Amino acid sequence: MAKNVGICFSGDFAGCEPLSNIHIKKLVYQRLLELIQNNGFNSFVLTRKTYQGNSIFNGAWVFNKGKFKITEERVKIDLVYDRVGGITFPPSCDQMLVVNRRDFKILSWDKWQTYKEIGKYMPKTFWVGELNNVSKVVNKVKTKNIVFKPFNSLKGNDIFIGKKEDLKFFKPERQGRKYILQEFVDTSCGIPNLTEGMHDLRVVIINNKVVWSHIRVPAKGTFLANAAQGGSLTEIDYEKVPKGVKKIVKDISNRFYKKYDNPVFSIDFGINEKGDPKIFEINDQIGFPRWEMKNRDVFLKALVENFKSKII
Repeated sequence: MAKNVGICFSGDFAGCEPLSNIHIKKLVYQRLLELIQNNGFNSFVLTRKTYQGNSIFNGAWVFNKGKFKITEERVKIDLVYDRVGGITFPPSCDQMLVVNRRDFKILSWDKWQTYKEIGKYMPKTFWVGELNNVSKVVNKVKTKNIVFKPFNSLKGNDIFIGKKEDLKFFKPERQGRKYILQEFVDTSCGIPNLTEGMHDLRVVIINNKVVWSHIRVPAKGTFLANAAQGGSLTEIDYEKVPKGVKKIVKDISNRFYKKYDNPVFSIDFGINEKGDPKIFEINDQIGFPRWEMKNRDVFLKALVENFKSKII
């Protein structure tokens, strides 16, 4: 009997087009569902809002031959690819099989824990905690510019990058966050043969292999390269990535593959003015390639192989 594999989001359980809110990458997700089905599994789109526990969803969308059909029947899912984000889903004591284990999701979500695990590859980082503690810590940072951000932020929200003296003007959108403080990595010299100026180099790893890489460039006048903050993205050939980056990627990939049961993740790098790579963060939630990108299917097929490794 074919096993059930589902991609889980956080939207409402309504309508017959569960991918309608994805817009530009809808066809890429649909391609993934087709590949899942072509490998002998039943494909589903799920929402956490119907999750009952013990791998049971009280309603889902069945994907078959390019079309979706909504079902309100209870469905047991053998493996869930979580696109909800954060660590609230699935619940901490739940036994549902998820592509990235909870301990790895926590590592990715908690930037302070990330630093404690792979800090030798990262900019010098300090724990701040509450916002009003920053004055006690800020002078420990030796660089003129600083990076001040929530230890668990997503999409570049509530991040300050700039001069130490300007931090006093920082007003977070969301109160009550806890923060870390980092040395600033000046990436303005670019990466030889790849980009000339400020950048964020992302390397995506699945099954202990690099399957996709790209460079994000911040919008003019900003430091943040996140797409949500106006950054632009260009796919690159991993063969052109500096050797120093590849050495770090190999070390971390080998370690995480063994320790965290073959996770799906990315590493974000910046190359400083001396040519040294520094890790900004790791991510368990990876934005998908656009349809026209050459490594789209390399990425998607690697995902399916990852799924197979966990349930066959």
